[in-house]
Amino acid sequence: MNFEELVETRDVRKSNKVKMPFGYFHKRQIDGKYSNFVEFVDELSDNILFAECLKRDCEVAAQISDKHQLHFTPNSEGGSDGIYAIAVEPGNYLTMEQLLNEVPSVVAQKDFLENTIKDLLQLTILLNEKGVQQVCFAPSNVLVRKNDNGVRLLLHGSSFQRLGVYDTLFEDIEAYIAPEVMRGEIPTDRSDVYGLAKFVDYLYASSGLPFYLKSIIRKATSENPEARYASVAEFSKALSQRKATFKSGVMSISAIAIALILAGLFFAITPDTEMVEFIKPVEEPISEELLDEGFDPSTELGAAADSAAIAKAIKEYQMKDSDKIDEKKIREFEAKGEAIFRKQFSKEADRILSGVYNSKNMAGGQKSFEQASNKAMQELVEKQIELGEHSSLPSEKSQRIASEIIEQITERKKVEMGDKPNYGYQKGSKEDNN
Repeated sequence: MNFEELVETRDVRKSNKVKMPFGYFHKRQIDGKYSNFVEFVDELSDNILFAECLKRDCEVAAQISDKHQLHFTPNSEGGSDGIYAIAVEPGNYLTMEQLLNEVPSVVAQKDFLENTIKDLLQLTILLNEKGVQQVCFAPSNVLVRKNDNGVRLLLHGSSFQRLGVYDTLFEDIEAYIAPEVMRGEIPTDRSDVYGLAKFVDYLYASSGLPFYLKSIIRKATSENPEARYASVAEFSKALSQRKATFKSGVMSISAIAIALILAGLFFAITPDTEMVEFIKPVEEPISEELLDEGFDPSTELGAAADSAAIAKAIKEYQMKDSDKIDEKKIREFEAKGEAIFRKQFSKEADRILSGVYNSKNMAGGQKSFEQASNKAMQELVEKQIELGEHSSLPSEKSQRIASEIIEQITERKKVEMGDKPNYGYQKGSKEDNN
């Protein structure tokens, strides 16, 4: 017996059968070796129509060369028409549910979440291209290869749609199935978008779904299929773009934060100098021409209007006589969107940076100041992305404007603090400095 078989023997003794939607996944010893099997529940194994669907799904799986698709062979008993089990290709597998219950810290391993999501997306896109939907991405229906945590899929839900037993198959895991599927409608690519998004949300359950993914997951899990992403490929693209935008924003604002920390330290240890009057930089003006049509973003919706309400108003203006809107008109709306972003982000940045530049925090030492700065940086990036989207601004533009506003407010905060901040250093007397 080799090492892998020894490990498998131990695992078999530990847990012989694992419940999956179609039956029980387990290992069976044949001729001294352990093989993988899924033993179907009686309601399915006795159903001749199920056997036909299973054979068709076996053919589908055989056409998928992706390593994340498991292949199998149907097993009948005593020449009967029914199929009681399938023999799954060799390997040491467990469900994702098992993995996270036994080793919850795996989600913190480098690239685990990213690779799991990426591999599932790629395989599902391939399945959808062949007209097949996975339907169920419940943790109990997604397998993992034990030695490298590589994700695997086995049976495909859409192959069994005509059986009309989804309510039985997916009992207790309905939360991972698109609502229209549970209503008996034919699964579509949008159904897989829903299931994948629910699975992504599950993976982040312990650490919390990142802010920059929340709006994507919210759209992907909409009750109305038409409100979701049209395909898994579109969903995948949205995830990639949002992650790239977030990383870019973090890098941009991180650079500013580091520069401001260094500037603050320099400001603190430099000998007192004569104070000069600070002149607040003039924000980019909005031309009178843009306000002639009766839409002033700073007053039209009221001081309490949030970004979402303002963005909705802009869209309503855009919808009016949309066939007559020319490029000049579009530029005008873009300028108004920028003005909205400046107003909203300035308010939020002032609030966030006030938590960094205050007498209590400044007197707490360099480490305390850096911790507050890092926390503020994260919040600033999130606000930049959120308000940029609401104002329909390109990410590059919202990052640039956000950087300008942060610099302006930071300089103003430092001047307002006067000689109060010491950034962890105690200033010496003028005699000491001389």
